[in-house]
Amino acid sequence: MELQQLYHRIREAAIAFGIILIIGSVGYKYLGTDNTTMFDGLYMTILTVSTIGFEEVIELDNNFLGRVFTIFIAFSGIGILTFILSNFAALFIEGGLREKLRIKKMEKIIDKWTGHYILCGLGQVGFQTAKELETTRHKYVFADSSTDRINNVQSDLISGVGFVGDCTDDEFLLKLGVERAEGLFITTGDDNVGLMICLSARQLNPKLRIIARCTDQRNMKKFTSVGANTMISPAFIGGMRIASEMVRPTVTTFLDKMLRGDNPTLRIEEIGFSENYVGKNLLEIPIQNYKNTLVLAVREGNDWIYNPPRHHQIKDDTVLIVMTSPEDRIKLVEKFTLLT
Repeated sequence: MELQQLYHRIREAAIAFGIILIIGSVGYKYLGTDNTTMFDGLYMTILTVSTIGFEEVIELDNNFLGRVFTIFIAFSGIGILTFILSNFAALFIEGGLREKLRIKKMEKIIDKWTGHYILCGLGQVGFQTAKELETTRHKYVFADSSTDRINNVQSDLISGVGFVGDCTDDEFLLKLGVERAEGLFITTGDDNVGLMICLSARQLNPKLRIIARCTDQRNMKKFTSVGANTMISPAFIGGMRIASEMVRPTVTTFLDKMLRGDNPTLRIEEIGFSENYVGKNLLEIPIQNYKNTLVLAVREGNDWIYNPPRHHQIKDDTVLIVMTSPEDRIKLVEKFTLLT
């Protein structure tokens, strides 16, 4: 039974029960003596439908009409009240059961994932990070200690898997698949919590790429010491963005469309190569088959080659920087790397 149907049934039953209380209150007032009040009628109605059985406050001896009316109130009121209580029970039982089944289902999905991303902390920064992963069709799981935060974003983050829990806990990180993950985002607003998450995740997966939000730039070295690959300071990035918007607005607009447009046709992406392509040159890979893809640069270690020649030889650390669509990115990753 859908929860929405349960809510609908309870609402209708509550309205019907309210009508019974009104009918009972009015009926007993006019069936009682001249001194009977509306409150006496309501009290008598509640005694009847709840089957409490206290002494009658309205004398019904030798009152045939009053007894018939009581029978009507009893059968209709007790039936509706029982219906309401049973649906409330179903609501609590099914709600909890559905949540347990959802969590079990999500755990089974994550158990099959490799090369996915984990996002810890679902504030404003975390949500925008998750939206980008959603837009570019990456596999990801998001987690936060707040149930409300997770529930509030479920409808926006359709392809992601959400969990409520403590990301500083090793067991919880393992449940998120940290041992098989490609990367982990730490987007909490508390650097102390972020440092603990980073330390735990690095111990569980030494190869994991960790990107950490650092609120206080004085903690940058601390994040490096516990295993973070890159630290992002929202204040620093915000300042750079404000300045760039003033002095190079066209460039900023272009990068916005490439990096964070809501409905992207193109993104700037990076593509690695499996060992099968090492020793080949760019001319030998069918990049021209991807009509929405443009090669921008090649990175090899700390060296950058912009607009690389087609005869450039691929090495084991070659990373191709391309402008491409989300659809082509998936095809390129499946074609040229070991990731799926």
